[in-house]
Amino acid sequence: MKIVISGYIGKKITGIGRNLLSLLEHTGNDNEYIIYANEDMAQKLKLAKDNVHIRTYGVSSQSSIGNLLWTTFVFPFKARKEKADVSLIPNFSLLLVKTRPTSVIIHDLIEFNVPGKFSGLRMFYRTKIADPLLAKLSDRIITISKCSMEDLNKYLGTPENKVDIVYCGVDRQKFHKMELKTALNILKAKEWPSDFFLCAGTVDHPGKNSYSVIKAFEQICSNGYKGGLILAGMPGSGYEHVERAIAESPYGNRIIVTGYVCDEELVALYSACRALCFMSLYEGFGMPPLEALSCGAQVIVSSTSSLPEVVGDCGQKVDPLDVNAISEAMVNVLEGWRANPGQVEKHLARFDYQVLSKQFEESLARTAGDSSKTVQGK
Repeated sequence: MKIVISGYIGKKITGIGRNLLSLLEHTGNDNEYIIYANEDMAQKLKLAKDNVHIRTYGVSSQSSIGNLLWTTFVFPFKARKEKADVSLIPNFSLLLVKTRPTSVIIHDLIEFNVPGKFSGLRMFYRTKIADPLLAKLSDRIITISKCSMEDLNKYLGTPENKVDIVYCGVDRQKFHKMELKTALNILKAKEWPSDFFLCAGTVDHPGKNSYSVIKAFEQICSNGYKGGLILAGMPGSGYEHVERAIAESPYGNRIIVTGYVCDEELVALYSACRALCFMSLYEGFGMPPLEALSCGAQVIVSSTSSLPEVVGDCGQKVDPLDVNAISEAMVNVLEGWRANPGQVEKHLARFDYQVLSKQFEESLARTAGDSSKTVQGK
């Protein structure tokens, strides 16, 4: 098969981009993949595989509107010109024109689950226009958790037989326990503390719920904890609420917002932290807890959405809005709570990219096959 991919994955390579590249990196050699990428992102998307090719287009990765228009009105005709067996859209977009059998990856439906996540206009656009069109017009949907599949059915009426679950994986070569001395040297160079709890992901409000972690951090500090809290990620929607909470906190001088971190810095943070506190109100999957487990970190996650799927029995799960419960879980770590290493390894094996890439290619084959049957039926 020839699969043509709309390669816009955001302004920087984050979880969505890393997952797509890892899936492609571990695919077999029978299919040909053509990625249409922004000129300023092409080098970052290149893979050392003879069957994965890059084509570029002249829209900056920094232009969200430009990429939306290109993906909506130009990409379908690129796919037709390439005579694609499957057209793949791996990121949220607007599907109006379809020239080839089309598979889309819908990671989550956070807009239905977190009121106020986006502006009123953007919420209307996503829930009333873009999401329903993606679900209706695509030939097949790949999603990343059972939770997201259930949401597709609940909010958009998508039948389960149109959806394939392909979990996000973890690249064990990249995300593994870093020697503590090396990790601490990286932290020292950035002037970050050596004793800290960690939040990783977009620093927004209310979605990732950094606010509750800040309040829990204040509680453990008031009871004698001397370390810091690192919020590792780019500011997002509602960041001003987080900024205000830090400014008003009696321990604000111990709270650091890093901005974007590279993979080496992220691995260092995972490897050296007391624990990852991932209190997101909703996640279609939630990459940071899985990456953290792979790096040997302890994890504290929300007991909501897909996160119990992601960590299994390898982390503490608490109500993300219960500040007392979060602080108690942090104290548990300070007092010696640890996940069983053997259990963690067994759990991580479920997220091996060799297995997940095979499932990914099987789903794409179903996209081509289902579409052929539809055409023949006509």
